[in-house]
Amino acid sequence: MELVEGKPGSALSQLKVVRWLAIIQAFCGTVFAIDILYEVHLDLVTGIAFDLELVLHLGLETVAVALLFLGYAQTTRLIRHLRIAAGKNEVLLRSLRGQFDDILVTRFKEWELSAAESDVALLSIRGLKIAEIAQMRETRIGTVKAQLSSIFRKSDVSGQNELLGLFMEEFLDFGSAQKPHAL
Repeated sequence: MELVEGKPGSALSQLKVVRWLAIIQAFCGTVFAIDILYEVHLDLVTGIAFDLELVLHLGLETVAVALLFLGYAQTTRLIRHLRIAAGKNEVLLRSLRGQFDDILVTRFKEWELSAAESDVALLSIRGLKIAEIAQMRETRIGTVKAQLSSIFRKSDVSGQNELLGLFMEEFLDFGSAQKPHAL
C-alpha cells in the first residue's frame, strides 16, 4: 500500500489501516495454526496414517501460516517505523512553524511595519479577506485597505497573493534545507 502524501491526516488514517491489517493477519494465522494442530491431533487420535496427500495438505497449510506470521511481523515493523517517522516529522513541522514565524517577524521589522500593519499583514498572509480582517480588528474596511496598501508599498509587492508568495518562497527554501522523514 502506498502512503498518500499531501492530505491532512492521511498518514494517521493509513496507519490505522495498517494496524487493522496486522490484527487480521494475526487472527487468521492463529486460526489456521489451531486448525493445523487440530488436524494433526485428530489424525493421531484416530490413527489415520499420514499419507502423502495429508502431508502435502498440512505442509501447505503450515507454509501459509508461516507466511501469515511473517507478514504480521513485517506489518508490525512497518507500524513502528511509521510511528517513529511521524514523531520526527512532527518535531520538524513544529520547527518549521517556528521558523516561519521568525521569517515573518524579521521581514516585518525590515519593512518597518507598524504593529497594526504587522497584524494586518499576518491576517492577510493567513488568507483572510479584507472584510474579515476589518471585523477581527474592529476597524473599518477602508482602514484595512490603507494598511494593506502601505504594506504592499513597503514590501515592494503588488498584492496579497504576491505577499504570500514572497513568504512561501522563503519558507520553502528553508523547508527544503530540512529533510522530512519518509512515512
